[in-house]
Amino acid sequence: MQANSLRQEHQTPLDIRTQPLLLVSALGFGATLEEKLKHLFQQQSPDKKAYNLVPPTDTNIHVLLVNYDNPLALRKKDILLGSLGADIDIIAVSQGPLDNAPAHHIRGMLTASRLMAVLGKIPAPHAGQADPVVPMIDFNPSPSPRLELVQNHTPAPAPVQITEPAVQPPLRYRALVVDDSPSIQKALELRLSSLEQIEGIDFATDGVAALAMAQANHYDLIFLDVMMPGMDGYEACSLLRKNPHYKKTPIIMVSGKNSPLDEVKGVMAGCTTYLTKPVQDEAFQKLSVRVLAWLTARKQEGQATSADGMGSVRH
Repeated sequence: MQANSLRQEHQTPLDIRTQPLLLVSALGFGATLEEKLKHLFQQQSPDKKAYNLVPPTDTNIHVLLVNYDNPLALRKKDILLGSLGADIDIIAVSQGPLDNAPAHHIRGMLTASRLMAVLGKIPAPHAGQADPVVPMIDFNPSPSPRLELVQNHTPAPAPVQITEPAVQPPLRYRALVVDDSPSIQKALELRLSSLEQIEGIDFATDGVAALAMAQANHYDLIFLDVMMPGMDGYEACSLLRKNPHYKKTPIIMVSGKNSPLDEVKGVMAGCTTYLTKPVQDEAFQKLSVRVLAWLTARKQEGQATSADGMGSVRH
């Protein structure tokens, strides 16, 4: 056989069959990711299932891909489940852990391979349902014909990588922990260090030092003890709020006191929310997920949301 020649050993019959079509709708990711999803589904070579991206208004949705860090997307999800019924598979995407997460959860970076791996676990529409089907032309039925190409080899296209803007390398935040107890400092340091978005943690042992550090540096969130020598947390919080750079910064009061009066005093001083000592893992996780989601939304959308608008952060 001459070089650069193409030899076909078997005549390839045309095998046309239908594949179940899984309809996917995305909530809370934006138009850029939706275009990439459409392209991804078109690029896939269906073997057992085919996929198609449809708008949330479609009445035959099988799968909802939901950005759980987007509060509006969560509200839309609940509305859709209420109107279309609960027989819809949910794929949650989030930066951090979730309470009562659905069976399918992608944590961190959203990529084509991770998404297709999860979609592959979702059963195809049941036989007999009035679901749409996609015709598929199979040029390699069994027994498979063999095409031999000498020298001239065209490499397969590179796999499509999709990255949703909100789940790109995450925004980074710097935290200030103000507490005169070394054990509380260490406990908060361990918990904050486990969060991917936290890139730096500084410490102060009293309110005066905290104000000086806040003036010299920029902090995206502050954990503030109530009972400290000299200036207490309430006074320190009030003074921080007078600084234009910290009018909207999440300030979390940390105290062993949990009476309603103490919380009222914290709110009057300008704190965002209240965390009770000793700090429990579950309470910290709930708080951190919501605060970081709020910080991310604020930076990405440029919304001038006041600290009082974070009432939903309360655990």
